[in-house]
Amino acid sequence: MDTSDEEYVEPSSVPKEHKAKKRTNQENTGYSWEDEYQRTWDIVKDDDSRSLEAIIQGMIEGRKKKIMKLSTSPYQRGIIRTMVVIIDGSSIMSEKDLRPTRFSLMLQYLQEFIVEFFDQNPISQLGVVLMRNGISHVVSEVNGSPQYHIDKIRGLRSRQHNRFEPKGDPSLQNSLELARSLLKYNFGNNINDSKNSKEILIIFGALFTSDPGDIHETINSLVKDKIRVKVIGLSAQVAICQELVTKTNHTKNSNYGVIMNETHFKELLMDCVIPLAITKDSAPKVNEEKVPLMKMGFPTKIQPVTTSNLEPLHFCACHPTRGSDDTKNVVEIQSNVSNIGYKCPQCFSRVCSLPTVCPVCGLMLILSTHLARSYHHLVPLSEYKEVPKNDEGVYDSQWCFGCLLKFEDGLGSSRYKCGECKNDFCIDCDVFVHEILHNCPGCQ
Repeated sequence: MDTSDEEYVEPSSVPKEHKAKKRTNQENTGYSWEDEYQRTWDIVKDDDSRSLEAIIQGMIEGRKKKIMKLSTSPYQRGIIRTMVVIIDGSSIMSEKDLRPTRFSLMLQYLQEFIVEFFDQNPISQLGVVLMRNGISHVVSEVNGSPQYHIDKIRGLRSRQHNRFEPKGDPSLQNSLELARSLLKYNFGNNINDSKNSKEILIIFGALFTSDPGDIHETINSLVKDKIRVKVIGLSAQVAICQELVTKTNHTKNSNYGVIMNETHFKELLMDCVIPLAITKDSAPKVNEEKVPLMKMGFPTKIQPVTTSNLEPLHFCACHPTRGSDDTKNVVEIQSNVSNIGYKCPQCFSRVCSLPTVCPVCGLMLILSTHLARSYHHLVPLSEYKEVPKNDEGVYDSQWCFGCLLKFEDGLGSSRYKCGECKNDFCIDCDVFVHEILHNCPGCQ
């Protein structure tokens, strides 16, 4: 027998269970401990003798309470928003500290952000810009259709392994100039129009930027055009990003956050759904007796009135006259699906979808439901207060006013009272009312 460091074992003496386990381990691609523990530093141990169910329920309730700790003070906000999202596509986004990679997780969260953004801001527009290999690329043009942006992001995710994989260094100046040009084209000559909120959101994963010129001149141009910038850092805080946020927002650290984990990344991204409060420096200079007003139009719906199979030919004024061929094809396909349109009340032009800006007279065309869904940002719903026990040591209410389910005792109060209608709600209804409904059922 050859000399070996391992102890020799007779083949017949190996148990059958050991052979089966060895065969099973060989069939797996990795070690068994990798399947069981993926991120051991996320495991939290509690020294108390409480049950696991109580600990998990306490964490969920604490998480929901943290979500509800939002500012309920009424601020003047720009609910008509035009935002350009700049995403980092440099080689640093291939890091796997965020599963599966930074780039893949960012695109996944970006799709969820687009859905939530247009749900809470139906009269706003969005565009996506990718900075990759020192060059800026337009992923999706400024548009008010959420499905258009989601399709572009899905196409980017499917092609990231060949053509659009993370590569090279980021160029923050080129991306800011491209985003500024998109906003300028969207507003035309009225780039300094104070009735609209012009914003740029940057998801920055690198620790440096490779710029062809002076980025400070670009920052001064953004300040002049009243474009506000918000940055989400994936690695660490960068000095140039801090200066960019401070000068464009006239604040220090409120609009610049660095993520700690995946959950915090999603929190910072979803915080951008709420419109930014208008500061004194960015507010329009008007007299105290006058209130800045914006003219809007509520168009009438046009439907075909003929009963024959031959429908009349309709032309819309909302087709783009410039831009990429992909955008033109999307609009043409949508226009051929249905003959239903909307007529502008000022110039009587026809458009395909709402909300939009009339391409003929420049009037903002919306529906009343769009305006109602944006109003809650200006007057947010007040926070529900936790209900204490009465003098006898019990709670007065036993049933939730919202879902009509019985309250669960033993895990805290689990009751939250509205300050206006004095009705009690469970924690699930509390979150649903404040994040989705934005109106108290008891007060209504």
